[in-house]
Amino acid sequence: MMGGYLDDRFIQGSAAQNPYSFYHWQYIDIFVYFSHHVVTIPPVGWTNAAHRHGVCVLGTFITEWKEGGQLCEAFLAGDERSHRAVADQLVLIAHFFGFDGWLINIENSLSLAAVGNTPRFLRYLTTRLHQQVPGGLVLWYDSVVSSGQLKWQNELNEHNRVFFDACDGFFTNYNWQEGHLERMQGLARERQADIYVGVDVFARGDVVGGRFDTNKSLELIRKHGFSVALFAPGWVYECLEKTDFLQNQDKFWSLLTRYLPTHSICSLPFVTSFCMGMGTRRVCYGQEEAVGPWYHQSAQEIQPLFGEHRLEGDGRGWVKAHSCLVDAWNGGGSLLVQGVIPPEVQDVAMRLFSLQVPVPPKIFLSLVYKLEGPSNVGVALELTTGDVGSCHIGGISALNADTSSRHSPRPLRVPPTKLARWVGRCSRQLSGGWVQRCYEVSLRRCLLGDLFVSFSRPPGSQEEENFVCRLGEIQVVDANSLLAPLPRVQAISVSRVRWQRAASAGEGAPAGLQLSCTLHWSFHLPHVRCFRIHCCQGTGGGPPGTGPPGPEKPKFLGLAFVNQYRIVDLAVAAAGPGQDGRVEFLVEPVPREGFLVPQAEWGRAAVRYSVPST
Repeated sequence: MMGGYLDDRFIQGSAAQNPYSFYHWQYIDIFVYFSHHVVTIPPVGWTNAAHRHGVCVLGTFITEWKEGGQLCEAFLAGDERSHRAVADQLVLIAHFFGFDGWLINIENSLSLAAVGNTPRFLRYLTTRLHQQVPGGLVLWYDSVVSSGQLKWQNELNEHNRVFFDACDGFFTNYNWQEGHLERMQGLARERQADIYVGVDVFARGDVVGGRFDTNKSLELIRKHGFSVALFAPGWVYECLEKTDFLQNQDKFWSLLTRYLPTHSICSLPFVTSFCMGMGTRRVCYGQEEAVGPWYHQSAQEIQPLFGEHRLEGDGRGWVKAHSCLVDAWNGGGSLLVQGVIPPEVQDVAMRLFSLQVPVPPKIFLSLVYKLEGPSNVGVALELTTGDVGSCHIGGISALNADTSSRHSPRPLRVPPTKLARWVGRCSRQLSGGWVQRCYEVSLRRCLLGDLFVSFSRPPGSQEEENFVCRLGEIQVVDANSLLAPLPRVQAISVSRVRWQRAASAGEGAPAGLQLSCTLHWSFHLPHVRCFRIHCCQGTGGGPPGTGPPGPEKPKFLGLAFVNQYRIVDLAVAAAGPGQDGRVEFLVEPVPREGFLVPQAEWGRAAVRYSVPST
């Protein structure tokens, strides 16, 4: 979008205001990061967010114009050692940076020697990628034809089939009509889903539909059984009012959802606070810890199935959800759910997530929410199970005889002692008006299906009930995983230290210092969602890292998603004559199961410093 590498290029996030964010991950399978650099490596934030939602991420290898032609001749026109060397480097880059493959886009003509070697290059690249990157993909863009001419076909045909046969998929150009789709059906045979029909959301050229009419293109593509390649969905951000971005983004994707099958969450624990990886302030479990805009793609948590559900009939009963940055339980935002319960029904429900998870014998569920305004509707989680014929359900009550595979879990009132850390807030009124409800479910030989949130009318109510509810967090956790001890953060070290004097705060005021350094530590990453980095400052004290923390509340610095964090220009007080200054860094692990780790169990490292004697 807009040339790529914007605010998303900052690995540890930025203070961007009104940034672009993509959060409709449940509707896509592959995300391609595109720019006009020859080799485009997806920023790590995009890769982290996509993988959290089960979406593959591809970089782009593109050659263009005269320089692109010269580059292609250099590695394609010679013997196989040249094109294999390029392919090997592309595989190493994908493996090292943790993404899943490449879109290959040759936007220049090729000599007969170069175009003759291109299928060999693709085949070798695809084979090597599959060996080194499980689930890896190589896609070819519809540009060059087998004669070497740059001649977009807008379809798969005999002029470009040789490239399709040598890789995992084919991405067509955008100026197609229904006739192109009809011709491709016979040619694709069993690989029809590997043809991604291009749709330019900007609607440039002779296209069926784009912008808010993109659904017209998808309707035809699905009619003929092909996959879809949406190009530049950032149109809603680039061309429309940025202050209305979230509303326009939701409108755009709501028009497409009927043509986009959703994919499912396939493992536990499943925890989300609905954070989109941005906000106007930072909140940690209901406590505000920083005010100001922030943007960090890696901090985006699993996003729900957005949309609106209306009851059958006259349409008076409905419920819809959208992301909201006004308030948060944990992170920068929450899910705002609004709806109406008409007099003739007892409740309305909305599907939030699709899961396909073999369920352990016992699971715990948690919902953090708060009602806005005077409404007093009941709020609860519901779930569906698969394999109902052999699925044994205990400890919960079915909603009714007609929906035997949809269940309303019974609240967990007295949790086992070992789970106290996880359920310490259950059934309590929390700060900021939030409430947490916890549930216990016993299952055997079941497959966990959809997860719903339901809203029921208050006892004795006969009137239409309007409600606005903010969801702050949902958790689905294997009970056994809560019994295993959490590893400690270990072996914290401080390296690449740089000191410099800060500008004086005013006449007569002592100049402070600025500290930059890199923290490293040891921890098994699959156990955590992320690490929260803090610092405390003081003077004197014993050896670094010893003794209890002082009375000062730790200052939050940022989030880390690997075992290191770079601190840049941290303001610290200059040590007085004959005194040592001290800065202690704290690394707080955030477990996948979503509970708080006591400060006494955080990792610590301290830096002591003094003013050189003169």
